[in-house]
Amino acid sequence: MKKLILTLSTIFLLVFTNSFFVFAESNTSQVNFAITSGLESKTTFDKTRTITGKADEKSIVTISVYEKTLEKEEELKEIETYKIVVGASGYFSQTINLNVGENVIKISVKDKNNNTDTISESINRKKSEIKNELEQAVILPRVRK
Repeated sequence: MKKLILTLSTIFLLVFTNSFFVFAESNTSQVNFAITSGLESKTTFDKTRTITGKADEKSIVTISVYEKTLEKEEELKEIETYKIVVGASGYFSQTINLNVGENVIKISVKDKNNNTDTISESINRKKSEIKNELEQAVILPRVRK
């Protein structure tokens, strides 16, 4: 029993500490954009994720979600694509759907001068059953009186 609790606790810690802050900026000076949130955690139980960022007015942001195929892991299958035209504020936001497993997110920005830049990140959505097992396995220590 202790071994099971230790194993589940370790998995729990790995899942929830496997996150870091990502502030993705354009690699070229021609396209001015940055992703400000939504890509900081690489592992989640959530079905959706909201990606926000900043780009020049009238830029077109394309967010594509892919999954790796079972036949060839390096091959990607497109699941959904979202297009956003950046307004006068310069900010954009889009909620995307995540499938169970590895989701490859490609974000392309095309400015009004037709300059393009692209970034790519992966988000791994875990099954909700794992979350339920972890929540039930956490045992709080007793306080002695």
